[in-house]
Amino acid sequence: MNLSRMRSFCVVVALLALSACATVKPPTLQVQHLGKGRLGLTGAKLDVEFSLRNPNKEDVIIERVEYELLLNGRSLGRGFVSDTVRVAGFGEQRIVSVFDVNLLRLPGAIKEIFDRDRVAARAHGDFYMRKGEGNRLQKVGFDSTAQTRFNDR
Repeated sequence: MNLSRMRSFCVVVALLALSACATVKPPTLQVQHLGKGRLGLTGAKLDVEFSLRNPNKEDVIIERVEYELLLNGRSLGRGFVSDTVRVAGFGEQRIVSVFDVNLLRLPGAIKEIFDRDRVAARAHGDFYMRKGEGNRLQKVGFDSTAQTRFNDR
């Protein structure tokens, strides 16, 4: 192989390697609002509204979200979003998770939280995303905190 072909080959290989290493920035997921849902004898349902932002120019597909919810520093348990969501490049989506709270587990703490209009909310866990159709699923961790409204829906 002559020198010019060798250089061309090296340039092509380098460009392919760089394009393969192009990373996708993870989207951000943050609690925006908590809605007090239905209250029963042993449990309650909360509507947890998240803001999902895509910092990439390419669309991303979020297949599911799994998280632990803490309000005012107290863990209420684990929740999930199972609906697939496509977020446009540099776009934002709102997603809502219906969260089941076991009142028998923390009765006093739950009542205290339910009596407030604002709470310190923390959600941490994982979401599973694809950069586009057919790409492999990536597990991405997240941890977000926010002071948020907590009112009746």
